[in-house]
Amino acid sequence: MLRQVNLVSVAKAGILGTVIMTIIMYGPPPLMGNPPMDIMAALGSVFPFKISPYIFGFLVHFGIGIGLTFIYAAFFYGRLPGPTWLKGGLFSLLPWLFAITLLGPSLQLAAQIFGTAQSGPMANPCAIANPCAPKAANPCAVANPCAVKTQANPCAPQTANPCVAKPANPCAPGAQAQSGIPPQVLSLIVHVIYGAVVGALYRPRV
Repeated sequence: MLRQVNLVSVAKAGILGTVIMTIIMYGPPPLMGNPPMDIMAALGSVFPFKISPYIFGFLVHFGIGIGLTFIYAAFFYGRLPGPTWLKGGLFSLLPWLFAITLLGPSLQLAAQIFGTAQSGPMANPCAIANPCAPKAANPCAVANPCAVKTQANPCAPQTANPCVAKPANPCAPGAQAQSGIPPQVLSLIVHVIYGAVVGALYRPRV
């Protein structure tokens, strides 16, 4: 099987499949919900480098896309039924199952190994720039200027509080995408599209 693997076709199919998958993942909210699936930030944040996590996240994300295409070409292309796009779509169920079950624990383990576990939960869209996260420099913590004021109190509860749990609040436990579609289903959609593109484009060595 390995002799029939066309590495050039693997690279082309893997890159294009990953590009299309990424465009959909980072697409406008009506397509994939709000917030987007920020997989590159999740992947890149496990590395202890003092640069943007998107740089390493981009490399890891596309490396995984190409690597999965190689696995498909080497071990699944000749064994799955149906047309080529269906072969790829069926294969995509395996990385999807990994993504919804083991990706989070794997990233947590990698973060502990690299010493970046305190940066926030991996694969959590609220881990970066979370407006609801507690802040160290709380102006109301010491010498509270709100203690003796009854009007214009900056610390008083507000009806438009961005940290109050809302149905569409990505920081709320168990929140779903704005479209109401569970994130597991959204993940399945993008993985199947990736697999179908890979299956349609890959051609083995003749």
